[in-house]
Amino acid sequence: MSFRVNRPVPYYRKLTLENKILVFFSIALLFAGLVVLGSVYWTTKRNAVDNLIARVSAVVQIERDALARAAAESDHDKLAALLVHAVRQDDTLAYVVVFDMHDRPLAGQAGSPAAGDLVSAYIDQAAQTASLAAGYREASLALVRNDAQVGSVRFAVAERRGIGTGGRAAGTALALMLMPGVLLLLISRIVVRRTIAPLKDLTRVADEISTGNLDPRIDFGVHVNCWEIMDCQQTTCDGYQNFTQQCWYIDNTPCEGYEPRFPQKLEHCRTCEVYQAHRGDELVQLADSFRHMANVLKSSREELVSSNDFQTRLIQSSFDGIVATNEHDVITIFNRVAERLIGLERDKVIGIKDWQEYFPDGIEKTMDIPLSFEPVRRMRGFPPLESAIRAADGRLVDVRLAGISLFERGRHIGKVFFFQDLREVVRLRERLIQSERMVAAGRAAAGISHSIKNILDGFNGGVYVYKMGKRRGDDRKMDTGWEMIERNVKIIGDLVNDLLNFAKERAPEYRAYDPIELVEAVIDDIGLPRDGPIRIHVARRGPKRKVMLDYHAFHQCLANLLSNAMDAFAPGADGNVTVEFGFTDSGGDTAFFTVTDDGIGMSPRTIAKIKEGMYSTKGSKGTGLGLQVVQKIVNEHHGVLSIASTEDEGSTFRIELPVAGQTSVEAEVKET
Repeated sequence: MSFRVNRPVPYYRKLTLENKILVFFSIALLFAGLVVLGSVYWTTKRNAVDNLIARVSAVVQIERDALARAAAESDHDKLAALLVHAVRQDDTLAYVVVFDMHDRPLAGQAGSPAAGDLVSAYIDQAAQTASLAAGYREASLALVRNDAQVGSVRFAVAERRGIGTGGRAAGTALALMLMPGVLLLLISRIVVRRTIAPLKDLTRVADEISTGNLDPRIDFGVHVNCWEIMDCQQTTCDGYQNFTQQCWYIDNTPCEGYEPRFPQKLEHCRTCEVYQAHRGDELVQLADSFRHMANVLKSSREELVSSNDFQTRLIQSSFDGIVATNEHDVITIFNRVAERLIGLERDKVIGIKDWQEYFPDGIEKTMDIPLSFEPVRRMRGFPPLESAIRAADGRLVDVRLAGISLFERGRHIGKVFFFQDLREVVRLRERLIQSERMVAAGRAAAGISHSIKNILDGFNGGVYVYKMGKRRGDDRKMDTGWEMIERNVKIIGDLVNDLLNFAKERAPEYRAYDPIELVEAVIDDIGLPRDGPIRIHVARRGPKRKVMLDYHAFHQCLANLLSNAMDAFAPGADGNVTVEFGFTDSGGDTAFFTVTDDGIGMSPRTIAKIKEGMYSTKGSKGTGLGLQVVQKIVNEHHGVLSIASTEDEGSTFRIELPVAGQTSVEAEVKET
């Protein structure tokens, strides 16, 4: 694994502001000193060279007439002797050369070996004369004989002759500037420190505020008492005796002609004599702003703490369980009711546990249902419904549960769950259902007393016919009487079974079954003809898959519905009965059965009566409890039974069963 090397930070960025100013001042002072030293050096050097030129010019002046005479006569030996004498007179003379009227060299003499090449170049009239003359200061004099110029003499001194003088002058200047410079640097350091000190204090204040200390100590800037300057006697004013804030930062002060609230009032306050008396420099104003900012933050923090305490007490005092999460589904709020129902203390849950450990499987899908379409704060979730949460010990607790997904500017920020304990409600509901069932059974027993009398009359009639046939030896009469007895035995058996099934509490025994195979078994078991005038159709909609059912209970349920559908036709009529199974959505979360017939149908009044129980459209052949038994079985499977019917058109009985989240694995139906 390779890591990117950080770019080096320039050294000057590591310096403090004080050191940066001192470094800048030192550089400026050094630059000024160098400029002064350079000026002294070059000026002194130039003056020294000028003095040397003047001195050697005087030497040449002494020999000027003799040089003019020798030049006019073109006496080269005389010229050479004169030049040697001139050079010996002053050792600062670097070289001297005599020229005729046509600027042709006649003779030359070098005062030092270094100038020998230059003199030779002059004598030989070489092109490199100018380059060799660099570093020399030249001067020239005209040679006049009898008022006529006969030539010229050119002489020079080496500029290096002035370096020593310039260096000594610069050294002297440096010595003179050194002490004042050091003193100036020390004074500047003191001034910079005093100037930077308030900024350091403000930096310290800012750091203290950022770390949570909203009562920082600010030691500069004198507080001006507005009530003293204005001679104000309004002691109820929030600015009176307020030593932490100046009056222009305080809202609703009773100052006439001023805006009531900061910062609008600040524009007018700047013309007030109180403000003018306190204003000071920019650092004092900045310190006042820090004070005001700290007071505002302190007030806001107190409000937030108070609001948070109130919300915490509100959540903890709620009679409903409340569990909230952050955007990562980790629990952040866990109130007392949630502790009691789930069986865990909040310290062991908050910031540690995931909400999915305690809420039903599959509930995540329902959290995406839109509840609010606000552009900024969208809400998704599900309204209150009866469900169950998992306690810490694994048991299920019946609750009324609602959930909300919270969004802020399109970003998911968390979830909130509200739930009420329904254990007592469920217990009372079950007792009420049981009581209602027993009452209904009693009402049924009272209501079917006439039917039992008719059944007994049928028994007696059958016994009479059977005995009469036996006395007469008439087998036909005996068979007729026995058929009457068997028919009435079946009727009274169905009645007893319906009463027992309706009154008895029974938990379903779930197994995986193919619903279509169950329907086929019901048709065969109750002996319904498939090729009679009433045709039976079985259809599947959706994929082949098994669902979790109590086989025997649902067998009885479908048997009752199919029997009712077969009895929904007039005697001798033909028609169709269709049994269909499928799923209400592509996810397969809800399965349905429908039993549809195109028989005589029912009116709304008839539907209402059969829902109440103890009413049968079959007359003395029915018990009036068949649909009640169907409803009970559907309820035990946590399903829904609905009835739709139109007179002379037929009826549809529809059962919907939840299959999402079943405890057993549903095996796929193999193709045959």
